[in-house]
Amino acid sequence: MQGCLLKRVDHTPYTQTDYYRATLQELGQQPPVTGESDSLQVGWAKVNITPPAGSPLAGYGKRRGLRYSAVHDSVWVRTFAFDNGHTEVFFVSLDMLIAPMTVTAELEKAYPELGLKPGQVYLSATHTHTSFGGWGQKLIGWVMAGRYSEQIVKQTAAHIVRSIQLARQNKQAARLGYGEAYISRLVRNRLTGSLAGRDTTVRFFKVEQASGKTAVLATFAAHPTILPSMDPVLSRDYPGEFVDQLEKTVDFAAFSAGAVGSQAVVALHGDSYQSTAAVGQQLAAAIKRKLPAVEMQSKVRLGYSRHRLFLPEPQWRLTDNYRLAPSLFHWLFGKYPTYMNSMQLGEVVLLGVPADYSGELLPELEQQGQPVMVTSFNGGYVGYITPDRYYKLDENETRAMNFYGPQSGSYFTEIMKRIRRSYLLKGSKTTKL
Repeated sequence: MQGCLLKRVDHTPYTQTDYYRATLQELGQQPPVTGESDSLQVGWAKVNITPPAGSPLAGYGKRRGLRYSAVHDSVWVRTFAFDNGHTEVFFVSLDMLIAPMTVTAELEKAYPELGLKPGQVYLSATHTHTSFGGWGQKLIGWVMAGRYSEQIVKQTAAHIVRSIQLARQNKQAARLGYGEAYISRLVRNRLTGSLAGRDTTVRFFKVEQASGKTAVLATFAAHPTILPSMDPVLSRDYPGEFVDQLEKTVDFAAFSAGAVGSQAVVALHGDSYQSTAAVGQQLAAAIKRKLPAVEMQSKVRLGYSRHRLFLPEPQWRLTDNYRLAPSLFHWLFGKYPTYMNSMQLGEVVLLGVPADYSGELLPELEQQGQPVMVTSFNGGYVGYITPDRYYKLDENETRAMNFYGPQSGSYFTEIMKRIRRSYLLKGSKTTKL
């Protein structure tokens, strides 16, 4: 019986595996699409995605499908459209726990009518743990996000499509700039407690339309888990306050979770809306101080890619040395295709990961020189990706939420470095209009 249910953990070096070779082949066959011109158009839009009261919340298994009875602040999809005449890309941010796989599949049915390929739409989420669920089909999906609702999935996808259409319609000649701010007091490493192992950077784009309207797209790497887990109230957590505060200064703002793996937000006033307000306000203030100095460009390189990411057998451990059989894992979690998404905005490469990617892994990506912006939850989910050296820690992130084994950190990071390098190599050959 044990032979059917359990297997030993596989420690084969990933560089010697078929899945690694298959991913490298995929990367080699599909270089990023890039283009540069002397003009840039940008549009933006938001659409309310709040489902009716009585829908389940997503984010904590102990809720067991708890349904919300009140809305503290509505949840939205916020979308940017970028177009330089050669390349058109869309950045989508959802006020949800993740960009769910079921919603991704529904969107892919709609892209052809929009004249888009899936790679042109970069999905992300704020990762609030107090938004709606109802999008998980398998047992673990029901535990984390409540009973599945086809209506919620279809309506959410329809709202995203509408946001893409509106952002496209609202495009104007624009300039784009990139900036960074730093706010270490709001982040702690919840895995190790290390002060060094934190990503404390607020990364952001500033957009100026020819009409004078301005917008900000920002990421920050700290889990939005401030609010009480058993409170039946829908909320965006601190990212909601963050964009609301920014929109007192700019015309539009969007937030996406960065490399939030291992990183917790420091709740300044406990698990309360006072804390979400304080964190959001401080993050917004950090960006506002930097906005006037951001260097703006109208000649902007745009690019995108979407690569299939091949994975090893699931290695969801029950003990240090034994894992659940892959067939049982897929029965509990489902089996979905996995991708790495990327987008180039100017000199910055954005990397979309189907996971809680650890902020401790960012320094290795940043060694390549040009700015990089990592976002988690790109329309797939494969658990937590943490540094390999922590694999034996008996912690939630390295045991219960590590789905694919002892070398996930190294494997994901190498593939992300290769994707980023492909943009650097393509840059010198980019078509200019």
